[in-house]
Amino acid sequence: MTGKISRKFFEENIINKTGAVRRDVVVPPRNGVDVGIIEINGGYMAVTTDPLYIDVSFGLKKAAWFAFHILASDLYTSGIRAEYMSIDLNLPEKITDDQFNEIWNVIHEECKKYNIEVVTGHTARYAGVSFPMIGGVTLMGTGDKYITTENATAGDSIIMARSCGLEASVILVYTFPEYVKDHLGSETLKSIQDKFYTMTCVPEELLAIDFGIGDKITSMHDATEGGLLNSVYEIGYASENGIRIYYDNIIIDRDIERICLLFNINSMRSISEGTLLFTVKSRYAVEFMEKLRNSGFNSNIIGEVTEKSKGIKLIRDNKEYDINPEDDQLWNAVSEGIKRGLK
Repeated sequence: MTGKISRKFFEENIINKTGAVRRDVVVPPRNGVDVGIIEINGGYMAVTTDPLYIDVSFGLKKAAWFAFHILASDLYTSGIRAEYMSIDLNLPEKITDDQFNEIWNVIHEECKKYNIEVVTGHTARYAGVSFPMIGGVTLMGTGDKYITTENATAGDSIIMARSCGLEASVILVYTFPEYVKDHLGSETLKSIQDKFYTMTCVPEELLAIDFGIGDKITSMHDATEGGLLNSVYEIGYASENGIRIYYDNIIIDRDIERICLLFNINSMRSISEGTLLFTVKSRYAVEFMEKLRNSGFNSNIIGEVTEKSKGIKLIRDNKEYDINPEDDQLWNAVSEGIKRGLK
């Protein structure tokens, strides 16, 4: 498979080989958990890391913005604001100084916007390096409390913000714009292109932090690799609970769905940076959903956390279907499109 490794591989090859066990590491690496948490002097530091993913089909400025927000969206799921960045830039030999500055200026401006300082890093050009993976980034922040997907609790409501399939549709449109335009028209093409800067969870996560984490918002999880359904599964798996979500309540944007159908992928099984799931104490769910909507974010209550014995289920047409982890469907679609010579 391409993309992120499977849960099985992670558990068999990585999870039991993470060096020394330290008492101050209160959330170590775990499947379905976006951050690590370290206890420091009675407070907590949240840490997350990702590749520096620069997809040149977006254009360098957009690609750099997206690379920043992929990382930030993970960090803020902890309920802790980002403060420090460590960045390793393994640059292609062919990258020019002007191209580098396009990328770096965007990262600098986004860090300024969110009050983050770059505290260390490494920058070099190397043979054999090519876009889109040109390094790695670690983001850190401190706070007096935190949440992870492990904190979801039976009885919580599940709120979804933004449509599933968001990132997959944007990647497909930017990779194969002529094919999309020929089959779905220029209006659909532009509709998806205009969604580029919605591929971040940070604004909604900041609303959740202000609303109240722990006592109100119990967890946040972005619907990235494997899409909405994998993310739902990961919340259930990490928290050791059951989940019920209702198909009729899931947000599926019409134009996003048209793109996914054109490339024969399931929008609920495809990567979707910008789509965020919250588990919320049920008595606060409607209030928080309305707060999201009033702030301009399409959102809906799509289900609830249940007892583990009830399983992780999708309810559609009054029938229950098991939700299990599956490979993300986008990457095969991209590979197939390249093989077919789509433009």
